[in-house]
Amino acid sequence: MSAIAQLFLVNLKIIYRNKTALFWNAAMPLGLYIALSILPLPKMADIPYREYLLPGMIAYVIMTNGIYGLAYWMAEMRSKNIIKRFLVTPIKVRELALSLVASRLVVMFCQVTLLTLTGTIFFNTPFAGNYFSIFLLTVLGGAIFLFAGLLIANYSSSYETATPLTAAVGLPMAFLGNVFFPSEALPNGLKFLGEHLPISYLAEGLRHSYLQSFDFAKISGDLLGLFIWFMLLLAITIKLFKLKE
Repeated sequence: MSAIAQLFLVNLKIIYRNKTALFWNAAMPLGLYIALSILPLPKMADIPYREYLLPGMIAYVIMTNGIYGLAYWMAEMRSKNIIKRFLVTPIKVRELALSLVASRLVVMFCQVTLLTLTGTIFFNTPFAGNYFSIFLLTVLGGAIFLFAGLLIANYSSSYETATPLTAAVGLPMAFLGNVFFPSEALPNGLKFLGEHLPISYLAEGLRHSYLQSFDFAKISGDLLGLFIWFMLLLAITIKLFKLKE
């Protein structure tokens, strides 16, 4: 078995064994989605709010798993001296990084499935069944935010130092990124910024994939935006990420 495959399995076991974190990672976004879907909120983009919210909430979960989940996990591994043990092994940095991204993508797909089932079963949210485009968007978006999480972890020696960095990246994504309301409602400067954030491309691409029949032309712009962000963060991560205590 390759080193990446072995590390992938080890990372999955670490995630699975932390039952408390696993529960809250699933419960918090699910609870927020249910609470907002129950409220009698007005339509957004001419569709019921619960339909607008589901793809946005999925994009939000993908973002938080990458930025918050991975950065905090790396900080915890440093505090437990696990990173120090990695440093005395022949493991290559790229092998560890790829295994971390792959294992976290599995967790993301589980959460996407849970939220999708909740929305379609309990709130009758339409689901067009565009599985391939949803898969592609999730992988691209997930990789982008996982690379961002790795970069934040690169400059975080502890949970305390990771917290302000994750907040500085995650909060603008949540409030400007077409997740809970359209970016058209924002002032011009913030609107321009919000429309070009990776979470905006992800949320809009998922809305087209969830609520409409497949039309590549409708998601091509979102895929292009995500691909540009992916290549940019991949290049930065390869150059800057280092496995250190």
